[in-house]
Amino acid sequence: MWQTQAMIALDLVERVPTVHRETTGAEAARVVAEYRLNGLVVTDAAGLPLSVIPGSQLLGMILPSYLRDEPNLAHVFDEDTAEELCQKLNDTTIGELMDDERIHASTLPSVLPDDTMVEIAAAMVKGRLPLIAVRSMDGTYHGVVTMSRVLAAIATAAGQTSDLVRRRLEKDLLPPPEPR
Repeated sequence: MWQTQAMIALDLVERVPTVHRETTGAEAARVVAEYRLNGLVVTDAAGLPLSVIPGSQLLGMILPSYLRDEPNLAHVFDEDTAEELCQKLNDTTIGELMDDERIHASTLPSVLPDDTMVEIAAAMVKGRLPLIAVRSMDGTYHGVVTMSRVLAAIATAAGQTSDLVRRRLEKDLLPPPEPR
């Protein structure tokens, strides 16, 4: 059972799906859809987080730069053309999309393991990000705290709990790693 007074970053950490710079845009879209994510963590080869891409930025993956600059032109595209734009994501990596600024990844900010949910919320609001890393002072990475988990903690502290809210606090998006 969750104790509202003990909800600190380490209590709210969870494992979430991540992508690499080599992940295609289409694969990234699938991961977001499958797990109902608000953003994606981009990791290095060792699995350590490098940056976060908010979900709204991921929508920009399919848009040519002229449509991002002038969204009113989007109405001239029919469904076949839209599908062609989406198919191109099979040949384009997240790294390429970040490099040519079709999507803007932000350095993943972090909080300390004993930071409170108010400190977590403040850091997320400041960075306008749907998730935040939890790192110890020595740099040890513990995982991320998602917006939905922080909001579940806030709802619980406010007395607005339900079976779904409790499940959101108790169950990670990914199962624990297999023992080696």
